[in-house]
Amino acid sequence: MDRDQAEKSLNIIRGVIENTKEDLVEHNWGKIWLLHSISNSIAFASIGWAIEPRGLPIFWYLLPLAIGAVVNMTIILLCGDRDRGTRSFVEWQIHGIWGSFIVVTLAGALVIYLTDTPPRFFGPLIALTSSYGFAMMGFVFYGRFVALAVVFLLIALATATKFMQPFQWYLLALGWGLAMLVPGCILYLERHRRAKSGRQSRIL
Repeated sequence: MDRDQAEKSLNIIRGVIENTKEDLVEHNWGKIWLLHSISNSIAFASIGWAIEPRGLPIFWYLLPLAIGAVVNMTIILLCGDRDRGTRSFVEWQIHGIWGSFIVVTLAGALVIYLTDTPPRFFGPLIALTSSYGFAMMGFVFYGRFVALAVVFLLIALATATKFMQPFQWYLLALGWGLAMLVPGCILYLERHRRAKSGRQSRIL
């Protein structure tokens, strides 16, 4: 590859990165994440309310999370704006990051089961995988997502202590609620501001 081709390739990559927010706004990810903040919070809080107090096996912990995942995918299908553009690089990255999160979470539950580890350690494990997921969001999209990665890392450390373990699922519910609510509000308000001004972004 000569210098001109290399510069053209870099310009394409820069265009994709600069287009990230435009893509998220126009494809209605703000509304999607606002709704995800509710569904995720309910899923995690329900574990603390209905599963862990009963001393149920680890695979019962997956039931509210599975229901939440189905609800989240339904929200994406119903609310995602497909009137403009195609499935973009940005969306593939989002699905790749959180698809990997789901696979690793399932593998973690299996490891807990096979090693006879108490299910209460599933909370810190999910906090760690959440931290990694948001770190990837920060590196791929916006650096501000790294702050959420730090928050979930602190939640993982806190919920590993005996004092905080009874509250771990409510901490995760709060963390996930805020993690989706804040960027969701920003993108949702930006989309409505552009709709009122009659301006649309150029998306991939």
